[in-house]
Amino acid sequence: MSKHKKRALALLLAALCLLSACGGDGGDEDGRPVDNVKVSTAYFGLAYYQNGTLNPVMDGTGLNRLVCEALYEGLFEVSGNFTAQNVLCADYTGDGTTFAFTLRDDVTFWSGAKLTAADVVSSLRAARDNEDSPYHNRMVEVSSIEAASDSEVRVTLSSPNINFPRLLDIPIYRQGSAEGDFADGTGPFKPVQENGAWSLQANESWHGGFLGSIRHITLVTMTRADAAASSFQTGDVSLMREPRIAPDGTSTKFGGSVDTVRTASADLHYLGVNHGSAALANAKVRQALSAALGRQSLCDVQLQSFAVPAALPVNPQPVSDGLSYSLTADTEAAARLLDEAGLEEPLSVRLLVNGDNSFKAAAADQIAASWRAIGVTVTVDKQPYETFLSMLREGSFDVYYGETLLTPDFDLRPLLSPGGSLNYGGYSSETVSGAIAAARRGEDVAALYRLLLEQMPIIPVAFECGQLILRKGLIDEFTPAPYNAFAGLEAWTSEG
Repeated sequence: MSKHKKRALALLLAALCLLSACGGDGGDEDGRPVDNVKVSTAYFGLAYYQNGTLNPVMDGTGLNRLVCEALYEGLFEVSGNFTAQNVLCADYTGDGTTFAFTLRDDVTFWSGAKLTAADVVSSLRAARDNEDSPYHNRMVEVSSIEAASDSEVRVTLSSPNINFPRLLDIPIYRQGSAEGDFADGTGPFKPVQENGAWSLQANESWHGGFLGSIRHITLVTMTRADAAASSFQTGDVSLMREPRIAPDGTSTKFGGSVDTVRTASADLHYLGVNHGSAALANAKVRQALSAALGRQSLCDVQLQSFAVPAALPVNPQPVSDGLSYSLTADTEAAARLLDEAGLEEPLSVRLLVNGDNSFKAAAADQIAASWRAIGVTVTVDKQPYETFLSMLREGSFDVYYGETLLTPDFDLRPLLSPGGSLNYGGYSSETVSGAIAAARRGEDVAALYRLLLEQMPIIPVAFECGQLILRKGLIDEFTPAPYNAFAGLEAWTSEG
């Protein structure tokens, strides 16, 4: 059973510190916090795709994600080290299968209506019951969502997951408000329409306290998703979230006066293995291939320093007794492991990669060089993306360079379970499946990590970082979370 402290105290302390830094006395005659923050007049614009009601649970347009992050909140927020931080949830208990979430009692929507369990239930059910929701895959194992009272929500899972709260940064909106232009939210900003134009302004009743110096955001209406980048270049849009390494292999860089901020992510780059190959079915061989990798070099060079090396498929990399792994190449260990594998013939590997992505193709070339250094014969098979996908589905590879966006609880079953949607290599191990299930129940997680290092069913390479770009010098103390660019906005300062 786990319990989380309220977030309110931390937010209050942050507000008081900000007030002190701005020269205020921090309170009125009754000791209550006073908003002495120097409000910035600097222009701040966000791209906005206006297409019916902005329902944050159902809107699948990536263009509106930043707008939603300013307007809506979840029960939790996922921190940079992938822990669940309380937001609308005051406290919770859970045994991995059944959870009870107690709501904060000081939260109101922009409309003035008080947040209730019925609102949370409605929002979470919308995510679970609609496959079009961008949050649907987080809720597929939720068997029931009920309001136990006005302030308590109970959720039952069909399969244990002690880390389920990490999946609950799903935005909450007032039940029945998905009409008009914006569903009613609780976030630090609220939408305001003046002379036919929408903007976001400070939500004076926000439970988090005072905002930082940015109190007004202009919404720049877009008709096409690709127009946002052009609007950023012209200065109409001030903040964007863009991948540094795009699917087509182009690097998303913006010239001029911009600040680029990295965020942690669950975007795993890895090497999948065909376990139908007699040689690659040998765990020693897979360990050797892993040990030969210069992961840090791959991140620094081929992945543009926008990735962090990973020997285990979890972010951040765990530090625990009994875990031993290296993120740099160990050629001697790799050669020794290959000898211990006792192969009858020299190892020959065909490495399949999406040739349309120049970064991955270059990474595959570097990986091939590292394997050749230990005596492996390697052919890099660079195929167009559609052909690459077809060959994955057919199992026509020895090893492939893969990438997948894991959920924030780092569920490995799609990759490693028999019949898993990403298990192209046909891996099957009752021992590993049992260890994954035990870890999801909250049992010995380190045992799972040790087993993964021993078996190396897939070979992790790195976690790609998220990228936020904003006009240079616009915001100081900009500390976004993986899924929330507005995390910590109460400490923002801005000139102007």
